[in-house]
Amino acid sequence: MKLAGGTVSCARNASSYYDAVIVGGGMVGNAMACSLGANKSFTSKNVLLLDAGRSPSLSSFESGAPFNNRVVAISPTSIDTFKKLGVWERISSHRAKKVKRLFVFDSCSTSEIEFERGQQEEVAYIIENDLIVGSLYEKLSEYKNIDVKTEAKVAECSIPNGLENMATIKLENGNVIETSLLIGADGVNSKVRQSSNLDYSTFNYNQHGLVAIVNIETSNGKNETAWQRFTTLGPVALLPLSDTVSGLTWSTSPEEAQRLKQLPPDQFVDELNHALFSQDDQLPYVNQAIFALNRMNPFRSETFGRKAEGTTPPHVITVQDKSRASFPLGFGNAHSYITTRCALIGDSAHRMHPLAGQGVNLGWSDVQILDKVLGDAVREGADIGSVTYLREYDSAAQKHNLPVMVSVDLLNRLYRTDAPAVVAVRSLGLNTFNSLGPVKRFLMNYLSAHR
Repeated sequence: MKLAGGTVSCARNASSYYDAVIVGGGMVGNAMACSLGANKSFTSKNVLLLDAGRSPSLSSFESGAPFNNRVVAISPTSIDTFKKLGVWERISSHRAKKVKRLFVFDSCSTSEIEFERGQQEEVAYIIENDLIVGSLYEKLSEYKNIDVKTEAKVAECSIPNGLENMATIKLENGNVIETSLLIGADGVNSKVRQSSNLDYSTFNYNQHGLVAIVNIETSNGKNETAWQRFTTLGPVALLPLSDTVSGLTWSTSPEEAQRLKQLPPDQFVDELNHALFSQDDQLPYVNQAIFALNRMNPFRSETFGRKAEGTTPPHVITVQDKSRASFPLGFGNAHSYITTRCALIGDSAHRMHPLAGQGVNLGWSDVQILDKVLGDAVREGADIGSVTYLREYDSAAQKHNLPVMVSVDLLNRLYRTDAPAVVAVRSLGLNTFNSLGPVKRFLMNYLSAHR
């Protein structure tokens, strides 16, 4: 297998058979292909990755090149996955910004919560989506058992009811491919999921996520904190990309997102700074209650009220030209991620609000779980399309994903109101939790654990 013009060539005939076919070549689909390529049990198997587009070139991410507006917060667990796959050094050698601290605060009160680990330990790394895709894609050239077809658009899929038949994929160019296992990694509007007839619950938030690249200024010249402020229309977050550049994710109403995209750059920057710093929605009596609670709290070590240093987000100076874009936000989850000869991973299986930055990390968790299950099936001589084995993936992935997804959904709903009673309850709860250092450290270490 060779890389030619950015494409991994496939020497097989147009109509052919593969042990597994992955539909979708994004961050999760490419990671699934790399995992099966590295899986010793799959050495004698043939795997095909179908990518509707073309992989980005890593030359686009050299020092000084403009940042892309789609970025992701990679958890320590996901970093561990990339290290095992041998792609972390490739990613970090280009540009990956370590985040040592996460600071969350409310536009309606002085409540806040701060997460950080050890002095040299990261809370996350902020990395451009396409850098991850390109790095994984380059790694695929090292695996003899993996073939990749780029610019391969799926016309339809057929998934059998029993193991006596293969799953089939028909491409728009007329080629037909048969497989023992069809893995859907083709996103929210997954054709694989639609063909599987698996039940899927979904709803829209009536919110759009507005993204952009902004130039910022900090008080100490360092940009190592990820900031998130909850507003009544949705959270606004600044994710560090360098000491002077951050990625913006601003959840707001569809109408407001459209208006913000069309504003002149200087006016957009003014409104963004207003969203980050404005005190207009503060409720005095809630803040008085927080102040009183702080005085009575024996676990709170700092002085009463908000610390002056390290609690103010960076000031946004400019927005990168043509970097503003928006997309609709929603929730979705397949009732089962598997059926005979089919498994769903990533956004094909589940969709969540981006406020906690966990969406794609859940997808990479799917990859780890499914890779292990398929390896076990091959070692035991089983059919990898059998639900007997795939059910183990479904159970473990659902148990891991649903608590995170539901918690983020509830958090988003809780912070989309300025009703005084709700603001009071959430503010006092958040502030109390922030003061319980041992509990907070336990939660942080659990979420960041290298599993």
